[in-house]
Amino acid sequence: MEKLSFMLADRFYEYPCFEMYQQFRPEVPVVFNEELEDRIDVDLSGGVLVLTALEKGEVILQKEYDYEKKPLDKQSFKGFLYLFLCELIGYTLDWGTMTGIKPVKMAHNLLKEGRTPLQVKQCLIEKYQASESKIELITGIAQREMGIIYPLSQKKVSVYVGIPLCIAKCSYCSFISTVADKKQTIVSEYLENLLYEVRLTGRYLKEKGIATDTLYIGGGTPSILDEGQLETLLTTLDEELDLQGLREYTFEAGRPETTNLRKLEILKAHGVDRVCLNPQTMNADTLAAVNRNYPPQAILDTYETIREVGFESVNMDLILGLNRESEKAFMRSLGQVIALGPENITIHCLAVKKGSAIKTATGRQVENPYSKDFCAGIQEELGRRGYRPYYLYRQKYTQGNGENIGYCLENREGIYNILMMAEKQSIIGIGAGSSGKLYVPEIDRFDRIFTVKDVKTYNERTEEIVEKKMAQYEAFFGERV
Repeated sequence: MEKLSFMLADRFYEYPCFEMYQQFRPEVPVVFNEELEDRIDVDLSGGVLVLTALEKGEVILQKEYDYEKKPLDKQSFKGFLYLFLCELIGYTLDWGTMTGIKPVKMAHNLLKEGRTPLQVKQCLIEKYQASESKIELITGIAQREMGIIYPLSQKKVSVYVGIPLCIAKCSYCSFISTVADKKQTIVSEYLENLLYEVRLTGRYLKEKGIATDTLYIGGGTPSILDEGQLETLLTTLDEELDLQGLREYTFEAGRPETTNLRKLEILKAHGVDRVCLNPQTMNADTLAAVNRNYPPQAILDTYETIREVGFESVNMDLILGLNRESEKAFMRSLGQVIALGPENITIHCLAVKKGSAIKTATGRQVENPYSKDFCAGIQEELGRRGYRPYYLYRQKYTQGNGENIGYCLENREGIYNILMMAEKQSIIGIGAGSSGKLYVPEIDRFDRIFTVKDVKTYNERTEEIVEKKMAQYEAFFGERV
């Protein structure tokens, strides 16, 4: 099927149609009100919902759904459409009608209302028609994160410092990152502008008496900075931010070829206590296929150096679905990572997204070569080795409509990850691509602080960008702090 058309008179239901169908068939483009032979007709004119599927112009399924509450709300419409698509396509989805990227928040909010875990599970299963295993997963995560998120404080923020620069772009990467030139001219220019924003932001937060709760330096590949540049950045952060009550300080040293002993010693000296070394796979053929040009041994050597320097918290990422790896190949990578004993292991499902080389080469194709039993087995294996889920989020166009899950050893959660996904604390983003969130506890909502995504524009317009963000901070914090 080249594409599918939904025929409907009310545009109110367009997005639920798109969102729900994409959960089943993300490789098929969805259009609206085009007279195609492959389509689904949506009719609400008679006081009932009638859904009719046509294939090559012939009716293959028609169902009628009666509903009491009128007009029909979006969630109820999605529920009926979900039942229809299950019958049309021939299978159910573990996540049911849960199409958002942060399903743990739904369980979290119900727990905060005072419901018991059992009541939360019953409510979510009934409302979203999701599987019991998925609801148990997010309810358990929501319960465990409470002690990390609360109590809330307007006098604390988390800070994300973005360095969207890399030595090479991985084929699966959809982030707007810049490949650095050999002389690192663009790196030097970006760092100078980044430090300008660090200084203004840090001074403003200090003036308002706002402390940094967690600090995360991410990318891109932050370890692309040389030793002198890294020292300068970390010293500036030390001087400009209030780090006295810092609960966690994370640095993404994602690629072994940009990480060395001296850089790790600098990180340790400045109080970084959590390092991310993200192999994505331990399979040499897959590393080469996704443009990560180093041998698996380099990962093992770098991990050993991280431990020798004295870091007691390490995260390692693996991506399920790279290079069409077999189940056996993925489990071999997982076994090698588990054997190292990092405190955090994050399992991502490959997402084929706009901006990645994979997307350009394969279009909208999203394969699912893995069985449900295999995916459940990954969690079981990690559980046997002492790892439990501590945060979760979903993405569109993922292998098998899956999810990304962070696992941790007992009491070794990645705090920033939990706070980012829970959206109960303001996040201050510094640098290109580092959008922030300003949390409003009175209404349990947040205001977004957007910034430019690409380094070139950031370098050209730094003062303008930072000035605008400072005005947004003052409009928000000036009334509250």
